[in-house]
Amino acid sequence: MKSFILSLTSFLALVSSPAHAFISSQEETLLVEAMNQVNPAQVHVENIRCSLRNRMCLVKMEVGAHQRRAGCMIERISDAADLYTENVDKATGKTVVSLSPYTQDSLDRCVSQVL
Repeated sequence: MKSFILSLTSFLALVSSPAHAFISSQEETLLVEAMNQVNPAQVHVENIRCSLRNRMCLVKMEVGAHQRRAGCMIERISDAADLYTENVDKATGKTVVSLSPYTQDSLDRCVSQVL
């Protein structure tokens, strides 16, 4: 219950403050795709909203076989480099996004608490 209230409070703080997003909508889409590739059997990420003012991102997802809705916070973010790295696939010319170790660890801890 304590974690639910903390998550709800953090979510309201993100929603109530001006966006001040530091990643574009295209970057958000690429980041969600990268998150969905990590563990597609257990986690389906719906979206991510970031706020530079609050230095955090809220990741909305469905977790587990029963598709329980959850929200995970990635805190203490200073810029996009804390979230992901971006590379260009030489064969296709497409941009490939890889999660940073910090992001991966934050999501793994959150998902393990939900499961």
